[in-house]
Amino acid sequence: MRELEEVAEHAAGQVARSQNLVYTLPHSTESIAEFLTPILARIDLGTGGTQVVVVTRDAETALTISETTLRLSGPAGIEVVPITSASRAGRIFRSRPVFAVAGPAKELEALVQASLLKLDKVRTVALAWADDILDEGPDPVRALEALLGEVTNAARIIVTRKITPPIENLIERYARRARRVGAAETEAPQLPPDYELPIIKYVTVAGSARGSALRKLLDDLDPPSAVIVARDEAAAAEATGVLRTLGYHEDDKSINVTRGEIGSLAAHTVIFYQPPVTPAELQRVSQAKPVQVVALAAPGEVAWLRELACGRLAPLNLHGPERRAHDREEAVRQELRAVLARGVPSREVISLETLLREFDGTELAAAALHLLERERAQRRLAEANQSAVARPRPADVDRSHGPRGERGRPPGRGGPPDRPPRGAGGSPRRDRGRP
Repeated sequence: MRELEEVAEHAAGQVARSQNLVYTLPHSTESIAEFLTPILARIDLGTGGTQVVVVTRDAETALTISETTLRLSGPAGIEVVPITSASRAGRIFRSRPVFAVAGPAKELEALVQASLLKLDKVRTVALAWADDILDEGPDPVRALEALLGEVTNAARIIVTRKITPPIENLIERYARRARRVGAAETEAPQLPPDYELPIIKYVTVAGSARGSALRKLLDDLDPPSAVIVARDEAAAAEATGVLRTLGYHEDDKSINVTRGEIGSLAAHTVIFYQPPVTPAELQRVSQAKPVQVVALAAPGEVAWLRELACGRLAPLNLHGPERRAHDREEAVRQELRAVLARGVPSREVISLETLLREFDGTELAAAALHLLERERAQRRLAEANQSAVARPRPADVDRSHGPRGERGRPPGRGGPPDRPPRGAGGSPRRDRGRP
């Protein structure tokens, strides 16, 4: 807590010298505390009104900012209300004072248009993270520009992973002569000379669903040993809870949860419960020399993860519809391999020789595979139709589950008695004069 107070005092002094600041920080909870704590310390509770507005890329980032603030300041501290939905947040604005908010620009704009979010007392507008917001497209950027145009006397705090030409343009337009604070690591990780970091596989998850994704991942991979890397205490506790639910105990050495430092731990698989944000994190992972590395990443975190991994990134699909479709395709490929291994009859090869003058061999193989799939689909449909025809229809069975008699009535039940046999002329026989 003392370190947090020192950060607040240091940054507060910088804000006093220059209203506008540019932070170059990785996207992590520690970075949220670094830029947000001094901002909240300048809120005047006696003035009232909303004094801090944090613009985020999406609702997930706004929730993370709210959770981090609550964890640092406690229930008695100043809260940052996450604007995940303008209509829901509007009820909060009507019920009590709101000193600080965080949310996407479009949701904040909706609150301003509804006259619920007043901007006249706003002291600080922070963009967290500005590079993510600019990547969202024209509509969020337009909403951001409209919001910044309404707030003219507030300090501008721009948080970004790295300085790029679009970020420089944003600083020039809305945070001129801003002080630069911090410097994120941008160099590639230094790996041991005898080891090359494997391709990082990632599983796309919602920020609030990492626990269930970790459970499914462990079921799919079933690694002989694993290290789960978490960046903060809350994430480490959540990952530990998942392991306890799956039956692992604290003394189980095959799977460990660590707070970034791997040290002498050797593991077959390293799982980033939250994706790495600096090259140093990948360098620490290299010390364990894992066979595979997997990261649980939200959709907005994939782009930075790909850049951090220098392009050595590949998606990992857990068992589900996509994985089952992949398995079906692999089964077809295995059939083709078996046919090729036995040898293709020369008659089939000769019959395709003419087509090779017009089409590529891969195209011919794809067309043959298409015909195979169509034939199998037709066969399955025919088998289903035959099964439907073979099943007895309800009209063929009476209530007593017996066959129907003449004229649709069961014999001997409910209708007229059976008629005597008819003669050749169609009339009933009459043996007259016989006893």
